[in-house]
Amino acid sequence: MITYKFNFSTKFKKWFDTSSPVFTTRLSMIVCIIFASGGIIIGITEESLAVKINGLISAIDILNSIIFITAVNHSIKSPDYVFNYGYGKYESLSLLAAAGLLLIVLGYAIYEAALNFGTPSSEGGNYYVLLTYSFITLIIMKAMYKLQLKAAKKFKIPILKYDADIWKIDTYLEFGVFVNLILGAILQYFHQIHILFIIDSITAILLLLFALKVPIKGSRDALDQLLDRTLPDEIQFNILGAIAENLTKMCEFKNVHTRQSGKDIFIEIDVVLPNDYTIEEKYILESDISEKLLEIFPTSVPRVYSTPCKGDCIINGVSYCPIKKLHYSKNIDVNY
Repeated sequence: MITYKFNFSTKFKKWFDTSSPVFTTRLSMIVCIIFASGGIIIGITEESLAVKINGLISAIDILNSIIFITAVNHSIKSPDYVFNYGYGKYESLSLLAAAGLLLIVLGYAIYEAALNFGTPSSEGGNYYVLLTYSFITLIIMKAMYKLQLKAAKKFKIPILKYDADIWKIDTYLEFGVFVNLILGAILQYFHQIHILFIIDSITAILLLLFALKVPIKGSRDALDQLLDRTLPDEIQFNILGAIAENLTKMCEFKNVHTRQSGKDIFIEIDVVLPNDYTIEEKYILESDISEKLLEIFPTSVPRVYSTPCKGDCIINGVSYCPIKKLHYSKNIDVNY
């Protein structure tokens, strides 16, 4: 009987391995748990709707982080015989799930903010506590944004960039909460409680509406990937530019097909080559195009599919191919 001994130290080191693309997402989840707990508890205790709503957004970000961890773990897998184009679509599915979840909860939060609009039930909370908590949260959020953005650039995983965008928006939201609390402290000092609660409710609604920016954009991009929509014009033009550099080496450029799966951009190019091109000449052309595309898009997977021309320029076994003649003359000039 085989027994397995659980080693907490090994598991802990593996879970917090900074060289792993999942590390920052795991860290995001832990930070979101702290922010959600602190924001909701302090927001309720000190009667700040804006702080409580921000804590609720962090609670949704916990679920987002769990979804993102699963997505990153799958997306870093290489293509295999089951999924020829890799596992990048897991990222798209997770973005849609996260965006949908956030939209539902934000809709409920907007309803709650509108329902309790400007209804003072007390003299307000302790703004020293609220301001201190908001300021510390703001600093940590900004640091998390920079950390996740650095990871996204390093590993070139789109979902890490999406998570970085969420932290960026969360930083803006927290700054709005901080400004709202400063104004609230001033109004409390002058005993303008009714105005204080009205502004707090308005701030909560505006912050929630602003928070919709990232999930709406993310869900649109994810849907484009799932439906295999053609890549943006800028990428298409760069691909055509790489092909154009090698246009004189082929008889005809027929078509290009693109699709994206997570960080991987799959580029399939159909070309027509001279009928009597050797395997070596065909390989050189494919390598030239592939190297140029990889230079422009490091995460691309280029594939060149070639078919021979009809061979009309081969007469009595002699090739009069203008493509081969052009490159032959260039080689003569260089050698000369």
